[in-house]
Amino acid sequence: MKKILLLATVLLCFNSVARADGFAVIATRADQNATDIYDWSQLGPDGTTLVTPQFVTSFNGTNAGLVGNIDGSSFARVDEGLSWIGNFDYGQSLITNLGQAPMALVFFNPVGSFGFDIQSFAPGAFSAFVVAFDCSGNPLFSQTLSGTSTNLENGSALFVGLGDTSGANICTIEFATSDVAGADNFAIDDVSITDTAFVAPEPGTLLLLGSGLLGLAGMRRRKLSV
Repeated sequence: MKKILLLATVLLCFNSVARADGFAVIATRADQNATDIYDWSQLGPDGTTLVTPQFVTSFNGTNAGLVGNIDGSSFARVDEGLSWIGNFDYGQSLITNLGQAPMALVFFNPVGSFGFDIQSFAPGAFSAFVVAFDCSGNPLFSQTLSGTSTNLENGSALFVGLGDTSGANICTIEFATSDVAGADNFAIDDVSITDTAFVAPEPGTLLLLGSGLLGLAGMRRRKLSV
């Protein structure tokens, strides 16, 4: 199972993009117009330590996947306001890498877009990194964003969203953070997806991915209605 999760994974190649055309940066979860979501509460209550990988299913049951740390180390299920104090919405179900390694989510059925909020554990500025791969393990595109971690519990965690406008070709995503001290302890909330090609809600609201580097901070999260 670990081999499936690792997908013969190359190391996170944040600045190496095999193909950047046909992809869009999504600024908010509302812009994503998601069709399904992975709710992390399925992995157990707050404070549950988990062995990599864990099998997960999407809320609507249209997709399944494997999630965990890319080096096979343990991760954990935490709740904002209990085991995690940050700037997600209070009570939000999260997963954290426990400071061990970057994380990955492998989709059993390829998706057209994904989105989630992310926060570094240490208060202050941090960088977030995400890479998407096709079903052969080839990197499709990457993104680097800037955010700020607080303990305000006000839903202001950094949103990371990327869409494939040519079809549903995303099979794996890897993600991590780095704060000013170089630490990589982070958490993410539920991952929303579309099962078809991403369609921008209206022209001009999304930036086409060019260099793969874009700074977005303080985007307020809107929970997917299901």
